[in-house]
Order: sequence, then C-alpha cells, then structure tokens
Amino acid sequence: MKQYIYETHLHTSEGSACGVTTGAEAVRAYKKIGYSGIFVTDHFFNGNCAINDDLCWKDKVEAFCLGYEHAKEEAEGSDFSVFFGFEYNFSGDEYLIYGITKQWLIAHPEIMRLSHSQLFKLIDNAGGLVVQAHPYRKRSYIKSINLYPNDVHAVEVYNAANAPSENDEALEYAALHNLPGTSGSDMHNVNNLHCLGGVAFEEKLETVQNYVSRIKSGEGFAPLPPKLY
Repeated sequence: MKQYIYETHLHTSEGSACGVTTGAEAVRAYKKIGYSGIFVTDHFFNGNCAINDDLCWKDKVEAFCLGYEHAKEEAEGSDFSVFFGFEYNFSGDEYLIYGITKQWLIAHPEIMRLSHSQLFKLIDNAGGLVVQAHPYRKRSYIKSINLYPNDVHAVEVYNAANAPSENDEALEYAALHNLPGTSGSDMHNVNNLHCLGGVAFEEKLETVQNYVSRIKSGEGFAPLPPKLY
C-alpha cells in the first residue's frame, strides 16, 4: 500500500533566525527524496524568529509567512503539498501549531500574551492543533522540562534532532497520557538531509485540516522513527 509521508517540523531562513535554507529549497529537496509534502513551522515571535520586532503586527505576520509562501509557490503545479504551521515558545518548551492561517494570526495579536491553557483553548476553538515539540529535549538553553498534557492534542514523539533516549521518554509520556504521537525532522538546512522523521498517512492530505483531524483522531497515520538517508 502506498504511503504518503510528510515533514511536519521544518524551519526556513525567511522566518527562523536559525534557518539556513529557504522554503523553496525545502520543497525541491523533499520532492527529490519522495516525500508527499511539508509543513513549514518557523519559530514564532516568542522564539528564535528572524522577523524584525519593530514592525507593526500585521507587517510582522506578513513577513513571518514568507517562508511558507515561497515554498507554496515553488510547489505550485505539482502534486507536492505545502502546509502552514508555526512553533510557539514558552520558557524553553515549544509547541507546533497547525490549522491556523495568516489572516487568523493578523486578527489575533493577543496570541503573544497567553498561558499554556489559554493558548490551547484559543487554537482548539479555532479548529487548530497543538503538538508539544521535543518535550524531553535537553540543551543548555532549556532550563527545565515543562509538560502540560491537558493543554495539547498530541506529542512529537520522534524528533530527528533529538537523542534516541529523549525520543524514548516522549514515547512513554504520550502513551501514559493517551496522546497521539507525531514525528518530524526539525529541519533547518535541507543541504544536509541525513536523518529525517515524518508522519506517514494511508491517504493523501488535501488540506491542513485533514492533518488536524487525523492527528486528533489518532487513526490512519504512523509517526516514523528517524531514518538515515
């Protein structure tokens, strides 16, 4: 049976200060290795974002979405899918947000001033998806492991940039709280596609809402352990 594999965690140089390659470059690279699509999830304004903080809110959002939009333009006319998301940061714990649009962000500047539960309710009420990214990542810039199982829809159980032991802890955590698991590469530089994650689906994703609904249901997909390419 054919599998449709999607990269769910990817940064671009347009939106993320740590991003090395562009949205368009990401499309070309992932098409070449047979993925069906990507989610562009640049670091939001409260994380390692590349956008000038002095801009007005609307202009900041417009600039933030350029990595996604350039990727979308590159994929136009092909069967390769590009979807929008972003990575929201608290105090080291980060959350992948899906199912939200640029227009929605422009209309909701209050998103910058929320608690975990308020963020979850806001995104959930908008029909979106909240996934805790790499929950057990241990780095010098992460001061503590912060877990909010009641304020997420799912957990990134495989992150290709994590140590295997960190992913093992995430798997145990998701199972303990009966939360669906996802997988992503945390890609910053598509010139170096050596170890990749992703989520495999039985059917092609036509819209980002297909992804949101399937992850929430916990059915019809499989998070893929990191694989060397």
